[in-house]
Amino acid sequence: MMHRRHGSDRGQGRLGSTRRRSPRLVVTAVFAALMVGAAACGSSSGGSTYNKATAQADINSAFKTVFNLATPTITPKIAAIQDGQQVKPAFQQALNSSLAKSSAGAKLDSYKILSSSACTKASVPSPCAKVVYDIDGPTGTAILPNSQGYAVYVNGKWLVAKATICGLLGLFYQAAGKSGSPPGC
Repeated sequence: MMHRRHGSDRGQGRLGSTRRRSPRLVVTAVFAALMVGAAACGSSSGGSTYNKATAQADINSAFKTVFNLATPTITPKIAAIQDGQQVKPAFQQALNSSLAKSSAGAKLDSYKILSSSACTKASVPSPCAKVVYDIDGPTGTAILPNSQGYAVYVNGKWLVAKATICGLLGLFYQAAGKSGSPPGC
């Protein structure tokens, strides 16, 4: 009987010790889990998290900046585009076209933050948002209503996705009688 009692005490002792964890072990485990989560989320977004309360205004601002082609200043436009330096030559050509004068900005109609897998499926980095927007003419009337594209959150800022810009630059290329893809796309 003593053997049995001793064995059951040892069994309970082992169970009890595995259930109790030192505070240091718990803190280490939580920290490790947070780091893994941060690494997974931060790989394409520069390690920062977007502000859900300002996402719509931030996305709208990026689209307005990029699509105000009547204002030829290129630096703020390139800064509001994902990989803007890569598409700068094609964007500069588009700004010099007569068609550019007809675009005076954009208005965000709607946006939806997508899951990481939906961003991957759309060939844009996560976090991303699917955007419906109008490109406005000089009088504020939509000249390209209900356009669809993407915004991406990179290095702490919402930017117009390169895929969206390249699609529109392709239209400029076609209108100019050029074939192939615009430089940087």
